[in-house]
Amino acid sequence: MQKGIETVTPAQVRMARAAVNWSLDQLAQAAGVHRNTIHNFETGRYSGSPEKLRAVRLALQKAGVEFIGEAKNVGVRLHASGGAEKNLAGSLALAGTAGAAAVVGQSVLVVNSTKDPSLARSILEELRFNVIEAESGEEALIILQEQALNLSAVFSDVMMPGMDGVVLANIVMKTWPAIKVVLSTGAASVMDRQLPPNTEMISKPWRISEIFRLLKSA
Repeated sequence: MQKGIETVTPAQVRMARAAVNWSLDQLAQAAGVHRNTIHNFETGRYSGSPEKLRAVRLALQKAGVEFIGEAKNVGVRLHASGGAEKNLAGSLALAGTAGAAAVVGQSVLVVNSTKDPSLARSILEELRFNVIEAESGEEALIILQEQALNLSAVFSDVMMPGMDGVVLANIVMKTWPAIKVVLSTGAASVMDRQLPPNTEMISKPWRISEIFRLLKSA
């Protein structure tokens, strides 16, 4: 990147999008940059032009993101005030390897029933978890039967076609009681559902620090 233009890393863009709960399309619209350009930058397929990366960074900064750190020890956090506070309460600081060393090597099964790229996967990988993905509760059970010994937790949506997250959590409790389940929902009414003892609920938009707290003890 040209001298004088603040740099941004693929990891920071992924974390920043998760912090403000933006999809690729939302960031692309805000920055005036094609979504494929952003996706290719996030996945390491494209190094990015200074002008486009600056536009991406400025769009995220306007949403309340602060880029922090240097070299490998980089991260993001949200300003303590402003519109972004409505999307994610409190500040967020994720620094490269800092704070995540305790979970290196732990594997989490992410159940993502949407067709969009999984933000949960990006977040967990930045937190140094190993991630395995399933597209439904039924597929998650197949993976669990094959790899339960290698998994410390399941991170799943509550509302899914077919088997929902609470049903999945009950099966996990009965069959693999050592595996923790974290269920995610954006519906306030779902927060009152009775959960099995191995399960905790997290509301959307996520606090990434809360995801880390719930899963590091798994």
